[in-house]
Amino acid sequence: MRILMSVWACEPGRGSENEVGYRTLLAAASQHEVWAITNPSAVAGLRRALPDNDITRRMHLHPLEFGVTGDRFEHLSMVGFQRYYDAWQRQAARLARELDASVGFDVVHHATLSSYWTRAGVASLDVPLVWGPVGGAVNAPLRLLPEMGVRGIIEEVARTSMRPILARLPPARRAPRQARFIFAQNPETASKVRSHAKVSILPNALATKVETISAVQRRTSEILFVGRLLPWKAPTLAVRALARLENGDASLHLCGDGPERIRVERLAASLGVRDRVIFEGWLPRSQLLDRLARAGTLIHPSVHEEGGMCVAEALGLGTPAVCLRRGGPPEIAKDWPSELSACVLPTTREQTAGRMAAAIDGFLHNPPPLVQSALLPHRSYETEILHAYDVAADGSGKSK
Repeated sequence: MRILMSVWACEPGRGSENEVGYRTLLAAASQHEVWAITNPSAVAGLRRALPDNDITRRMHLHPLEFGVTGDRFEHLSMVGFQRYYDAWQRQAARLARELDASVGFDVVHHATLSSYWTRAGVASLDVPLVWGPVGGAVNAPLRLLPEMGVRGIIEEVARTSMRPILARLPPARRAPRQARFIFAQNPETASKVRSHAKVSILPNALATKVETISAVQRRTSEILFVGRLLPWKAPTLAVRALARLENGDASLHLCGDGPERIRVERLAASLGVRDRVIFEGWLPRSQLLDRLARAGTLIHPSVHEEGGMCVAEALGLGTPAVCLRRGGPPEIAKDWPSELSACVLPTTREQTAGRMAAAIDGFLHNPPPLVQSALLPHRSYETEILHAYDVAADGSGKSK
């Protein structure tokens, strides 16, 4: 088949969404010829990373400028990013029409940064659409809003009030109307999608692959938090869980950085665990995976996580993960042995932290065995993507 893919984020080693785009592109090109609309940085990164083989030769990369780069990009607000991203999608629609006029696509796929409330430029083509994995519908539990602080509460209120409105506007409604197959990252998003298409729940984190595992002799008592220190990531909830542990040797290692660091430091000091909270900063992926493989557990307290790449990475390494029973992480956990994860019910911050602490103590007291090779999820992300293309193309009446 001839596949047109919209994959704004698509570069190995550059974060979760980029990894998803990269793996999705590889999956499509493993069997089909793919024209990928992406950003110039991704094109340069892909050309450096990809070997010269048949799969690479089936990729046709089309860079499309985003409009802002460097320091200006790094300091974009959420609203600012979405404004540029919507403009990029409008440009992608024009480029898609030009490419389709010369190629004639069988299927189009809007693959990364897919939200039920945003525009998908390639959906403007009269070609069967595979949409997703789509996210954007997971909201923070009301009883955990105080944990996010004033800034986080304001952002969450704006987010939860505006997204349903934006989803009803014509630019966002085109994709569900055009789609023949939809991947939703979680049940919350699946319930928001209004479409006659087939909807399948597939967390984008299942795209991740743990290639190798370093030789590890024993697990440590380290509890790893992986991600940006943002209000909705709730790193303060991880600190509260640490303070409630029975295991006094455990330490919390925050692998990432962000504006919540000050609140984390203050809370750790007030709870008497400041010496057991270590700020690691951003680690190279190889080093991070090595730490994950040795860790006692991963703690993932995000209050509205759509997917959760680090959860899939931890479980693939055989390291237990503790998260909230909300959004993407519980869906990810279903693809690995149940004894490797604990998805706790989010209620008040004190009760939730207590449940997370109890789960962590259990894993530290009775750690799972170390694995010598990566544990694969029950489902293959590549197989699911390729199946969706077949379903979309067959439904259109076009030959493959």
